[in-house]
Amino acid sequence: LKNHYQEVGNIKLLGAKWLLKRLLQKLGFKNRRNLNVSFSKDISSNTASYPFLSLIAKRMLNGLLLQLNDIAKRKIRNQKVWDEVLSNSYEFYTDRRESENWTPYLAEYFFDGMIDKTELMFKTLLKDGFPVSTWPDLPPEIYDKVQYHLNAIELRNSRLFLSIHSNLSIGTMIKNQKVTQDIKKDFLKLNVEWNSVTRGEWDELFRKIENSNLLQSWVYGESKENCEDWKVRRGIFTFENQKIAIVQVLEKSILGIFKVYRINRGPLFLNKVDSNIKELVFHELSKFGNLLKGSILLLNPELVLDGKSLVLMKKMRFYESKSSAWTSAFIDLTKDLNFLRQNLDSKWRNMLTNSEKNELTLEIGSNDFLFYWMLDKYDELTSNKNFSGISKSMLLQIKNNQNEKDTFLILRAVYRSEAVAGICIAIHGSSATYLIGWNGELGRKLRANHFLLWNSIIQLKQMGYLSFDLGGIDQEKTPGIAEFKLGMNGDKYDLSGEFWKL
Repeated sequence: LKNHYQEVGNIKLLGAKWLLKRLLQKLGFKNRRNLNVSFSKDISSNTASYPFLSLIAKRMLNGLLLQLNDIAKRKIRNQKVWDEVLSNSYEFYTDRRESENWTPYLAEYFFDGMIDKTELMFKTLLKDGFPVSTWPDLPPEIYDKVQYHLNAIELRNSRLFLSIHSNLSIGTMIKNQKVTQDIKKDFLKLNVEWNSVTRGEWDELFRKIENSNLLQSWVYGESKENCEDWKVRRGIFTFENQKIAIVQVLEKSILGIFKVYRINRGPLFLNKVDSNIKELVFHELSKFGNLLKGSILLLNPELVLDGKSLVLMKKMRFYESKSSAWTSAFIDLTKDLNFLRQNLDSKWRNMLTNSEKNELTLEIGSNDFLFYWMLDKYDELTSNKNFSGISKSMLLQIKNNQNEKDTFLILRAVYRSEAVAGICIAIHGSSATYLIGWNGELGRKLRANHFLLWNSIIQLKQMGYLSFDLGGIDQEKTPGIAEFKLGMNGDKYDLSGEFWKL
């Protein structure tokens, strides 16, 4: 194969040509778009790129190894953006098989094997400025014996592809998006009231939220205020006189001249609302980031990772942060216990069964003894493992600021009078979240964590809570913990990420 490419003479100065092309692209020069590209004509294999790694490519690949996970995530995000951009104006089909172990090379769209429709869409997208292409380039031999390659030809003629290169910016991707609806007239119907709500009213609204989180709860905001000197603003959004969303904004002044605003896991919508209403809410919140007023907004929105969310953030002129987006899973406590147990991964369920045979006893409560025992074990864990989670001072402050309803629920596994494992669950609204845990050496042998997590589900369900969040899943930094939580087969979700605006 190498001899073939040497014979056709396609490898001379290949690396230098590529570097020059990338340099010009970095300087802002773009290839002139050719609107006369043929849909049906394939590039000859005689002029295809050299299929072997050059010395330059090998050196570059070594430098990129640590970035591969980030590049994969960026490609997935870009595919979601293209899906959203195209869905507003064009008709197509996709087969998005969500998989943790598969990263798309290109964004694929197909048209039921109809070559005329595919070719028309190819020309339309090309004219509208999209980086559309066909794939693969079939060699002439395929068309010489059509009857033997009907499937390959049908696939080639019924699919179009868009680039999802990791360096492709969302701003570039949405510049050709067609405006579908003018929402300016709805601004007059939206209203937000700041700091006019009592704790009781906030907690009542919180209970109406299907899957709330600790970070937007009253007690968490109050604890950040007392513990870390943040000021708290709490807002209630109404649309046509109906309460639709709540948000807790943290505020801190820098040198008295610059303000930092932080919204973490908010706003929270009381019910499912139209995407245009969501846009109005985020437009209002985006005003906190204003360079002329000397303020920056740091936003981790409670928006699932999809193209609609990413496009919305860009339209609101937010910039993406490089920090990892939040991933977790929640257990639907409205489902039957037998169903939830059968839904566990078989290996996880077997370990749970083994733990139940190990003479473990369960202690449950919110009293000071269990809380301070858990706090000591957490302090020991963070010191030995050298990792940072929620601070000990914040846990103490939340404990002190809770009202008549306890925020923390502690479950402890005891084996022959010895405490071998424990977990702390945060209660917020009608939901709960796994917050911190400790598992000793004996606890690991006895599968005490399986025992505690399953009994958490039982206890929370008995107490009337509707959902149980597993408290974060990070398959890169803590793969063992991630595998353990994923074994519970909860409803996994990814949030859109961290953003900022000046």
